[in-house]
Amino acid sequence: MTVFRKKQGPATTRSPLLFACSTVLLLLYLFAPWYFIRFVSLFMLIIIISAKLWSEYLVRSIKIRRREADLREFRREWANIEIIVENRGLLPALMLSIQDSPGKMPVFRENRSLCSLGARSRFVLRWQVYCADRGIWLLGPATVRGSDPLGLFPFSLTAPQTLRLFVYPCASFAHLPLCGGVPLGTLRSPYRLHEDLTRYRSLRPYHEGDELRRINWKITARTGVMTVNDYEPTGTFPLCLFLNLMPSAYPVHKCAVFTERVIEAAAALCLMAARERQELGIMLYDGQPSIIMPSPFTLTPILERLAAWRYDDKNQPTGTAALCFLERGRYLSYGTRYIYVGPNLRPEEYAALNSLRRQHLSVEYCILDEEAGASLMPGLVRRHTIQEYGSPIIER
Repeated sequence: MTVFRKKQGPATTRSPLLFACSTVLLLLYLFAPWYFIRFVSLFMLIIIISAKLWSEYLVRSIKIRRREADLREFRREWANIEIIVENRGLLPALMLSIQDSPGKMPVFRENRSLCSLGARSRFVLRWQVYCADRGIWLLGPATVRGSDPLGLFPFSLTAPQTLRLFVYPCASFAHLPLCGGVPLGTLRSPYRLHEDLTRYRSLRPYHEGDELRRINWKITARTGVMTVNDYEPTGTFPLCLFLNLMPSAYPVHKCAVFTERVIEAAAALCLMAARERQELGIMLYDGQPSIIMPSPFTLTPILERLAAWRYDDKNQPTGTAALCFLERGRYLSYGTRYIYVGPNLRPEEYAALNSLRRQHLSVEYCILDEEAGASLMPGLVRRHTIQEYGSPIIER
């Protein structure tokens, strides 16, 4: 249950005056010689006490909570925030003001509303925030302001619970053609050699050269026509990205723009792997490598890591990106698709990284450089170009 703390807001200026009025009314009721003045004093005193009790009852009856504690959206999209305000008491709450703080989010709208809650009722405040920048943002706290029906004792309730909003990089789509792999997996393959005998697809007539174990004898006996089983050709191999985020590798005047573009390209490749049900891992190199090894169901942790990345000046490089790329590639499993994402490398570095093929890895490069082709050795590397601006983000 959400815990609230009561603020001493506008009520602090009225409390001394109301206390003085209540004291005067009490003295008039006790010592006034005329019954009419006593009656009016008692009536006004009862109204003030009832208003105070009403306000205190609402403070304990009104609860506020969020629909979810964590929210995940892609950059340049609107995130929908929902706040539920409940009146769990038997007295109505009139003219409540509900407002949610957008924190440091740059653009927002409709984050406040007015409502009245009857007994045992609730109100849902829905508002939107624009995810302009990548990162992890805190939204809140939410505030509810109200009072008794006469407005004598206003109150303000604050919910300390905040919403954590993960803003992923822009949702882009990439498609890189398959290049080999290990048979018997989940990815579709164009080669009949990779047929997975556990993934039945259909039946087809017998052709000369088909193996006898593929014949479906029950269907053949029933129809009198030789029929064989057809299976889905698939291939499997994990995908591992090496993301070069060293600011020294980018032009100084475009470091922030190019770094964001490279992160978007990495996110697009991650989404591609998720669509193909491929095991996924990533290495972020910004001075000290941060590694998430390839395994199933790692898309969300990787996107959260990309959303939270900020360059830390305290991290000192332990080597060049090419050297780290080479060292980490030696520990990857057989058949891994190893993709470098970042700025262009030198020709001698490409020659050194080509030795990873001896480890039975498929090495590819997604380069953020329009002139990268001049320094690459044709036939020895698989290169894809990351467009500096616009969409699509990756070109073959």
